[in-house]
Amino acid sequence: MSKSLKESSDQKESHVIVVDIDEKSLNILGQWPWPRILIANLIDKIYAAHPTTIGLDIIFPEQDRTSPRAIAAFYKDYFHLNTPLDSIPMALRDNDKVLSNVLQRSASVMSLYLSKEKLLTRECSNIASLDINTSFYTLDSYNYILCNTPLLQSSAKYSGFVNTKIDEDGILRRVPLFVEYKDKVLPALSLAILLNIDSNIRPLKENSIEILNHRVQTDNHSQVLLNFYKKDWYKKISAIDILQGKFKESLLGKIVIIGSSATGLHDQIIITGGEKVIGVKVHMTMIDNILNDELIVQPEHYKYINILISLVLSFLLFFLLITKHNFSIILLFIGTFLISTVVTFVAYEQNVYISIGYLIGPFLLHFFVVGFLFIIIDAYERQLFVEELNRSHIALLDSMVHVAEVHDIETGAHIVRTKLYIKILAEYMYDNGIYRKHLSPKKIEMMYRTAPLHDLGKVGIEDSILKKKGKLTPMEFEVMKTHADLGRHIINNAISSYKENEFFAMARNIAHYHHEKWDGTGYPTGLKAEEIPIEARFMAIADVFDALVSRRVYKEPFSYERTLEIIKEGREKHFDPVLVDAFFEVKEQFIKIAEIYSDENY
Repeated sequence: MSKSLKESSDQKESHVIVVDIDEKSLNILGQWPWPRILIANLIDKIYAAHPTTIGLDIIFPEQDRTSPRAIAAFYKDYFHLNTPLDSIPMALRDNDKVLSNVLQRSASVMSLYLSKEKLLTRECSNIASLDINTSFYTLDSYNYILCNTPLLQSSAKYSGFVNTKIDEDGILRRVPLFVEYKDKVLPALSLAILLNIDSNIRPLKENSIEILNHRVQTDNHSQVLLNFYKKDWYKKISAIDILQGKFKESLLGKIVIIGSSATGLHDQIIITGGEKVIGVKVHMTMIDNILNDELIVQPEHYKYINILISLVLSFLLFFLLITKHNFSIILLFIGTFLISTVVTFVAYEQNVYISIGYLIGPFLLHFFVVGFLFIIIDAYERQLFVEELNRSHIALLDSMVHVAEVHDIETGAHIVRTKLYIKILAEYMYDNGIYRKHLSPKKIEMMYRTAPLHDLGKVGIEDSILKKKGKLTPMEFEVMKTHADLGRHIINNAISSYKENEFFAMARNIAHYHHEKWDGTGYPTGLKAEEIPIEARFMAIADVFDALVSRRVYKEPFSYERTLEIIKEGREKHFDPVLVDAFFEVKEQFIKIAEIYSDENY
């Protein structure tokens, strides 16, 4: 990670000035490449201003085809024309020789480009290897190189590669000081420029070197983290202003790098903060970072310390989740981010990068994993709670039903049978797509659970009527019919103490409307057809079937044949015709339930 836009505390200005082949220069002198005699003239004028050294962020891999000698050869080869060069001085007939002479005189540093993929270029010669012990490093290795023409390459004592190191997120943060090319160790352009000032480079200890009395700390790959400055830190002069002698900036004692900011002549690089910079700015930054001792240091052991802290925090997080200290979890989460951010910022101001990602990354991962497990555990516990609550509700309902059973002449077997009848009939209809918009597995289960409450209102009927062995008088029957309203009233009281929900609403419908008839002749309200809630229609057919086939104190059980006839006769009168048709498809299961759970066997 690079530290962006920080001014040096010790220096007021950069050690480096860029001579920029910019749009202004191209507009006057023409598009690139320029004749190399122009480049030679540019370097000569820079050299005359007494800089400390000159570096070129430019590679000349081919001979200059604008040389008078090259032009004459072109016309002879392709048009068989002889072009006399007598009027051109011998010293100006070969632009590459002119440039070579200037490069030697100015001791300029040349650029190279390294690649791991094959390049369609010749082998490069006259490339000096860096004399340094690299046994401490695991260097990046390259097999292919793009260099300058042999004449120009031999003119420079030092050459450096211009490759940059882009991280996986597309951000440039670090640059290698040196890499391997076959059996050679080659320096970066910025390091080569400094070596051109003082060739004495010595290793201090593992991953540390000294140059120009400045200590440089690298990682195991010889990489350094760059510390970019504010925009106004970087100084540049247009190349055309140098050639025309119109520049005011002093080059005395400066390191000059010739580069380009012109569109199409450079690759833009993204640095921390999203800013796009030109390649030559990377070399400027590295030189100033070394000379100002402002390279960012990334101690290797900090990574392992951060990972260890992250593991400790993760165990603490797990403990807090298990013990359900939710507020403490929030404090831990916020505190971790705040403290780590502050510590990282303070260290960063001291040019030390402590790799906060090695703490935050594992911590967030563990937080996610533990949080996910906690959600699963919490959901499981909630499910257990809901199931326990449902069992409690069912137990309470069973107690209410038991009160009704004690008071009623009908046995508990009647309650068991009727809810089983309803479940069998409803499941058959659902499976066959009948009344699908009214039925669902959840609704079927609720009908099964609430069916036992259908005669809950009978607790309010006096025993002399409820347990009478003979036929009820008309007045007594009117009293008996009030059990439907009494059941509704009891459940409404329960709703007023809690709140209305599907379960209570269904229980109320069954208790209140199970004596309604399809043709509207039932009680207590005389609803008809689909006005009657579907759960009450199910209860009606189940209740009547069970009453017919069961023994009562006032009657003997009807045969199954006669019972089926009565149900059939009640189609579209007493019962929903759709339910009657479905009933006859499952009648054998009704009969089986009646026999298994008969009053004698219960």
